[in-house]
Amino acid sequence: MNNRLSSINFLPWILLILIFAAVPAIGQNAVLAPTPPMGWNSWNAFEAKINEQLIKETADAMVTTGMRDAGYEFLVLDDGWMAQDRDA
Repeated sequence: MNNRLSSINFLPWILLILIFAAVPAIGQNAVLAPTPPMGWNSWNAFEAKINEQLIKETADAMVTTGMRDAGYEFLVLDDGWMAQDRDA
């Protein structure tokens, strides 16, 4: 990836696309979710340094701290799949 692409923040564009994708459904009396999809992403805390035990502990912590009861239902595993220095 060149430097120009790596400096672009794609999040606003992704959100805009998702909003426009939802507009037709809203006009058709669709039932909307009471909350957005809520979850926790391993990259934010551990980057690519994850393992099975760490993820199990994180899932347990989501329950014991009340995150699950608050609506956090996803635990996203991000292991650095987009890294430029991946091996074969």
